[in-house]
Amino acid sequence: MNKKTHNIILTAVFGAMIFVMTAVLHIPVASGYVHLGDALLYISALLLDMPWALVAGALGEGLADVASGFAAYAPATVLIKLLIALCFAFAKKKSDKLLSLSSALMTLPAAVITVGGYFLADLVISREYAFVDIPGNLIQSSASAVIFIIIAAALDKVHIKDKIYKRIS
Repeated sequence: MNKKTHNIILTAVFGAMIFVMTAVLHIPVASGYVHLGDALLYISALLLDMPWALVAGALGEGLADVASGFAAYAPATVLIKLLIALCFAFAKKKSDKLLSLSSALMTLPAAVITVGGYFLADLVISREYAFVDIPGNLIQSSASAVIFIIIAAALDKVHIKDKIYKRIS
């Protein structure tokens, strides 16, 4: 399989998984919901080449907003998830494992981007929820960080990066 086809397939698979973990498996809070799609976004950014990881995250989470009745947030979500994917793409270069000190630490700027990004979006979309949404976004970011660490450690044990990249060699 050539590299472009491989990337398109992985992008579609990750985008679909991110969509499901965001739109289907979520817990409503305040004016939005807490989900685990970000954990898969982090993993996709560590596994996929650019710009494929950006596409998977932006499409998966942006479409989840539309499907969940939060279409007004979709443009902000796309931008926020693009920025988060870029953070993890930088961590990718420092390790051949998914879970490294660098990738674990990237959950911190991801949380700042999430909380700050949605705070700004709320100021534009629904000002009264700007402060109300902060705790929910902090919970979402924390849960995503924990789930990311668990999933990344498990995928490292089965050498997922090696298996994925051997397919295109």
